[in-house]
Amino acid sequence: MEIDQAESPLVIAPKAGGLLAELGFNLRAGFLFLALHPSAARSLRASVPQLVFLFLLDMAASGALDFLRVGEAGEFNPAGVLPLFFGIPWLLLAAWVAARAAGDESRTVACAVALAALWLAVSVVWGGLGLLPEHIWRSFGEAAMVIWWAPFGLGLLASALALMRTAGLRRKRLFAAVLATIFLIGLPPLLVEQKEALWVAHQDPTIDAAARARRMRSANESVLYAQPRLLEEALDRVKPGRPGVPELFLLAVGGHGGQDVFLREVQSVEALFRERFATSGHSVILVNNPATVSERPIASVTALERSLRVIGQRMNRDEDVLVLFMTSHGSPEHRFDLSLWPYRFDDLTPERLQQMLQAAGIRYRVVVVSACYSGGFVPPLAGNDTLVISAARPDRNSHGCSHEADWTFFGRAFFDEALRNTHSFEMAFDQAKRTVAEREAAEGLEASEPQMAVGNGIRVALSAVERRLEVGERSPTPVAAALSRKFP
Repeated sequence: MEIDQAESPLVIAPKAGGLLAELGFNLRAGFLFLALHPSAARSLRASVPQLVFLFLLDMAASGALDFLRVGEAGEFNPAGVLPLFFGIPWLLLAAWVAARAAGDESRTVACAVALAALWLAVSVVWGGLGLLPEHIWRSFGEAAMVIWWAPFGLGLLASALALMRTAGLRRKRLFAAVLATIFLIGLPPLLVEQKEALWVAHQDPTIDAAARARRMRSANESVLYAQPRLLEEALDRVKPGRPGVPELFLLAVGGHGGQDVFLREVQSVEALFRERFATSGHSVILVNNPATVSERPIASVTALERSLRVIGQRMNRDEDVLVLFMTSHGSPEHRFDLSLWPYRFDDLTPERLQQMLQAAGIRYRVVVVSACYSGGFVPPLAGNDTLVISAARPDRNSHGCSHEADWTFFGRAFFDEALRNTHSFEMAFDQAKRTVAEREAAEGLEASEPQMAVGNGIRVALSAVERRLEVGERSPTPVAAALSRKFP
């Protein structure tokens, strides 16, 4: 049966050479509907067998796209079969509503075939977008979300027009097609999380068991009772600054508890600063990681605020400098991720951090934020007495935060490489920015473009610290000094 939009009621066209040929016509109609082409309905061949074939082909296409994403190393997922049927009743109901509104329920099958063909085309386009490499999506920037949802939005618009043309709805009844599209096709998949892939990456049971055991450490009841004690013990170990001696204090924060790279970074930075910047007795680590919940204080907004207040009390306001290093994931809304399953901690915003620093009375600060979109922290924290460094622009990702890595790209370039050769944070930033750009270019990644803002006040304070550290490096050790006096 061919839907001839030029005539009403429907005109039954002769068969076009069998079921496969008719299926080809319907596939063509689906893409024409998606393109909002006015002749789409003329290509339609409506029958119950065609409707079944389109549903089965949509399922096969979904499985094929899953296979392309995962590769041959994956495996069939039986749990992915049932969700494929989720949208069928809603599609049939939308087709019936449109046909009923047109006063001809016999057009229900034609409307259903039109919708099935259209949404098969949407699935192919949407699935193709899902196959794009990550670096291409990053290159889209803020437009990525719009591009991702564009096929769905276009599909809803095309569905309303397809129902109108296929059911023969008059303009005054167009509202019925719009309602059927929105409430029966658009809302169910958004309100119900039913997506389960047919082909998934092979799961190693031993690895899954280890991962579950790792996560469950955080859920132990004893963690809740131990944390206040662990935080106070860590803060009690912070010694007061020595009057007349400009010193650095370090507060290192590892935010996201699901990846070990952030734990490794804060531990390595603590060791580096103890060795190179004399922060022994002046450092605190807050970190979210299942492996350390019984040994170290967790990283939450409350723990961070408490730590800043205590460190502010121990510092000499007019000469000591706080180095606040934060590493985690970040969001386009410039929220620093502080998460540890199963707990839900508040995200940290630049404005909240600025308020906490002010309330703690800490005058001189070096704030280093290593996270995606961390450039959003720079303007709110910048000031005469502050040096702010971010691993990326406000609208860019940073790179290297894999579970297995020892450092992120920026962390390695800034701390592990540059600061091992200089005490100047500004010089280290300049070197790290070049190093990160070179590595990103070599790996074909979008440039993160680290940012920095520095005030004159903090420059003066850091210069005093740098001079003291450099003099200390040139001075002989106590043993060497004693030997030089004894054996001139």
